[in-house]
Amino acid sequence: METSENAGQVVRASIMAQIQREAALGKKKLPSRYSGEAANRNAAPSSYNLFIPIRGDRHLVYNTLTGAYAIWDADDMEIYESLKYSDRRVSDPELRDFIGAGFMVSDATDEVAELEQRYMGARQDPGTMVMTIAPIMACNFACDYCFQGANKPHKKMTPEVQDALLDYLDRKLPELNNLSISWYGGEPLMGKDTIEALTHRINELCIKHKVNYSAFIVTNGYFLNGDMAEKLVKLGVTSCQVTLDGNAESHDARRYLLSGRPTYDRIAKNLVEVVDRTNMQVSLRVNIDHHNKDNIKQLLQDLSERGLARRNTLGVYFAPVESITEACHGTNETAMGKTEYAIMEADLYRYAFELGLTGLPRPPMMHGNCAAVRTNGLVLLPTGELHKCWDTVNDTRMKIGTIFEPEKAFQSQIHEEWMNWSPFNNDTCRSCKILPNCTGACAFKFIHKDKTLGEGGSLPCPSWKFNINERLLIRAEKKGIISAEDIIEESATSADQVGQNHSTSGLFRVAATKEPELSLAIT
Repeated sequence: METSENAGQVVRASIMAQIQREAALGKKKLPSRYSGEAANRNAAPSSYNLFIPIRGDRHLVYNTLTGAYAIWDADDMEIYESLKYSDRRVSDPELRDFIGAGFMVSDATDEVAELEQRYMGARQDPGTMVMTIAPIMACNFACDYCFQGANKPHKKMTPEVQDALLDYLDRKLPELNNLSISWYGGEPLMGKDTIEALTHRINELCIKHKVNYSAFIVTNGYFLNGDMAEKLVKLGVTSCQVTLDGNAESHDARRYLLSGRPTYDRIAKNLVEVVDRTNMQVSLRVNIDHHNKDNIKQLLQDLSERGLARRNTLGVYFAPVESITEACHGTNETAMGKTEYAIMEADLYRYAFELGLTGLPRPPMMHGNCAAVRTNGLVLLPTGELHKCWDTVNDTRMKIGTIFEPEKAFQSQIHEEWMNWSPFNNDTCRSCKILPNCTGACAFKFIHKDKTLGEGGSLPCPSWKFNINERLLIRAEKKGIISAEDIIEESATSADQVGQNHSTSGLFRVAATKEPELSLAIT
């Protein structure tokens, strides 16, 4: 069962389509790439190989750039190690499979530069726009950890703002091939009339300009019953994100209505209706901290018993609660540390897969290439404010402009800060072996570090940095490539394998040079 891996991939559906096309280039057999004079170059190890020791003097080897993985025995390792003490041409028949999978490259290849070129090509794609629209910022929930704070405005999007949006899109769409809308809030379904009205008008423009349209919604799930889901699907909303925070007791203790009433049972019943009655893809997010970490498996068991297991349109993923904005700094005391969370997360993915609630772990490609850092990425608030990132919507000082003068917004200093940020300008990111998967993960944590708090909130390295070995081993085991007995103590993820982690002192230390000779040695 291969379902949605995480909400980021769902949110960026149109982005990921292009990225996956780019990634596919690296998965083709590459010997033809080294034809003619290039075939006379010496082979060199890829900088993006991960070696996971397993029983029997073997390794599970994964290349984070091409996505290739294989089991190597001692003979394979000897061939690979031979590059250290002898010159071997990329055309050497014995190296064909290594070259084809990307485990070896030409010694003339600058993998970091090639990755950066691919990353910037996707990020600056002029043909795709990802726009987040909040029809209302009000919410019917009173979550204690909400990054938007407790005092949310209740004003709905005015007709003037809607008209300004349509005027802007009418000018912009002739330049585009794809428009992806993410409905957001607050609770966006409290503004369902605005969603419906805007969808009809946006669709008309997309038809007029021959632009592909897709839509996604982030909702707490309270109003998302079968009837609402069917209506949204007719409006082109093909996927959604819904959150449950542990079992009913834990969830209802912090994701309750403004009146204080519980929400878990209604959301769970709604999810069953959605998957029974529609083809809407449901990405079910589970937030985790010290409050609920011990009952997540109870939640998963309950979802299975309700009939949500092995449904092709639903996939569970896990996320740590983090103090990422000033409004939610109160969560820092209960937030889990990076390593502690990562170890638990890997175990939960194994359990969720065995229940049929998620697909096998698969490292993302360019996860950090979110709408916030893309040239054509925007967040529109009901007031007409334009932002680059979801995490800034509660602070008007962080807006880049307004929909009434969108061209000026793209020229603002704040917009330039987002556009100038790149993981390739940071030493730690640039030397990391999972850079192709992560690409910085969260630009907000770099650009607005002063707003974050604690290890989880401040440090950008995603959980993959701390459990990629464990998750790859789960994938290999469940595919029958290895057995559970093949996993040994040395198989665990370590900084020696993936590269150094970020620290608060080194978060803003940038690369002094981007020359090809930059060392990628692990420290």
